[in-house]
Amino acid sequence: MTALYLKARLVRVDFVELGAVTAPSGVLVLAMVGHLDIWPSIGERLSDRAAAVAATGGGHIQEWLFEAVAVPVDAGRPLPVLAAVQPSPFFGEAAITMLEVRLGGERAGRLLGDLPADRCGMVLGDAVALDSWVGLSVEPHTDYDKFRRSAMKHPLHVGPVEVAGCPVLGIGWGEGDHSMRHRGERAWGQVYPVTIISDHPSGTALRWDVNPGEKP
Repeated sequence: MTALYLKARLVRVDFVELGAVTAPSGVLVLAMVGHLDIWPSIGERLSDRAAAVAATGGGHIQEWLFEAVAVPVDAGRPLPVLAAVQPSPFFGEAAITMLEVRLGGERAGRLLGDLPADRCGMVLGDAVALDSWVGLSVEPHTDYDKFRRSAMKHPLHVGPVEVAGCPVLGIGWGEGDHSMRHRGERAWGQVYPVTIISDHPSGTALRWDVNPGEKP
């Protein structure tokens, strides 16, 4: 665990290591879990849309109620994932306020878009692997089910799961805390910026700032 002190607000922010992901296809996706498996029904693959967005340097994807961001990365390189953690202002439990993926290398900083914090959870991983994601259904042991069971054991509701032979990371929220911090999601303007940080000590980083203190 590392720590950062924000002098302007005298707030101590702890960074917790969540693990690492890889993207053998060269495209990393941060996506809402809800409706992730809609792509076969619309005759398109998520990986195709993500690859097109990544080819421009990265950006936002939206289809009906599904949203994601995609960014190009070095194929197969382990990408450390960390989270800034503070006590929830509503329930006091530890809550993720910033998600950060250490991409390494050099690239220009830019805003990729914004994302709501999906009450079903988020997933971070390879675009092609996520084409095989099996979500909410009556079948036991779907990828969603494995993620939720894995996340139950983690104080931050984070759970690794293997999809199509590739490790991905699921990020959940406490149900009560979500209803207070992120209620309404995009419909109520509860969205948070996803940015490429170019001046990071590790080179570059993908950063999703979900700090509830920043929202009214």
